[in-house]
Amino acid sequence: MATVKRSVTIDPQVLAELSPERRANLSAAVNDALRLLAALEAQQSLVAEWEAEHGPFTEEELAPYIEAAVRAQSERMMMVAEEAVHRYRGEA
Repeated sequence: MATVKRSVTIDPQVLAELSPERRANLSAAVNDALRLLAALEAQQSLVAEWEAEHGPFTEEELAPYIEAAVRAQSERMMMVAEEAVHRYRGEA
């Protein structure tokens, strides 16, 4: 895979908040974050196009998607917390 080298400046507080695994491979962490941002921008573009043609989404239309996003985020946070507990306890 072709790569592009860039110099980046990282806020030390943000860096300190990353897990040791992410700090050990910052290139992978940056790529993961940029993939998420690119996906978000693509979704925002699709929403903007749809709304330009059909008008804004109503709260009623958005409710199931917001609930699903909150549920997914909660589940992910629980997974991360459980992984942290296992690492703290020295469990595999």
